[in-house]
Amino acid sequence: MESVLLPLTAIFDPASAIPRGVVARKWLISLLLFSLATMASGVAIAQRLDAARLVIPKLQSSGELSKSSEREIDEQVQQAQRVALVGGVAKGVVVVPLEILVLAVVLKLLAWLIGKKALFVECFTAASLSSLPATVFHLILAASAWRQPSLTVAMVQSLVPSSLAAFHPDAAPALGRVLGAIDVVNLWAAALLGLGFGTAAKLPRLAGVGLGLFLYVLFAAAFLVGAPGLMGGMGGKP
Repeated sequence: MESVLLPLTAIFDPASAIPRGVVARKWLISLLLFSLATMASGVAIAQRLDAARLVIPKLQSSGELSKSSEREIDEQVQQAQRVALVGGVAKGVVVVPLEILVLAVVLKLLAWLIGKKALFVECFTAASLSSLPATVFHLILAASAWRQPSLTVAMVQSLVPSSLAAFHPDAAPALGRVLGAIDVVNLWAAALLGLGFGTAAKLPRLAGVGLGLFLYVLFAAAFLVGAPGLMGGMGGKP
């Protein structure tokens, strides 16, 4: 029973529940919840997605729209919706466990780099428990998506705002990326990850949380701010 209630306890009392969960290696329920919540949001978005707005512009750009019958267009729209549905399910079944596994490997490597011993199963548990904020986000996203009569890709991205970018939609691209990196869900997850890793590596609690936030800053600077800026710059060259 404690394994089932631990994720809920960890949301409201992480300082107590996360270390206890890491020591007891209670990773399964939080991983299942993350997978199910991700699938729920993926299915909800796929069911409400206006696939015609994706298919028709592609047909226009390729010159196939004028050559396609109404039936063929409808079939392509239905195919796009099926692909979105399968992709949403696959993300929860395949991508989520892989993300947790990769994160656990990173934590294990980090423990080695700083000269600390941390069992891999405890690193995996810390990674799994740190997914709880994302689980909450995906549940809210699923509920919000079901309430919409139809959705576009742009609407999905702004359906549940969680970063400062939502308050400055007209910001310059560089500033927009910085504001987007200041994300409540990601920062919350980083703090939980640091707390769990600190337990696994026998670090002081504040040091673990600080390390988790520092790692997120490095990740955000490299992959949320720097890399998109470089790709955009290269894309804009003649």
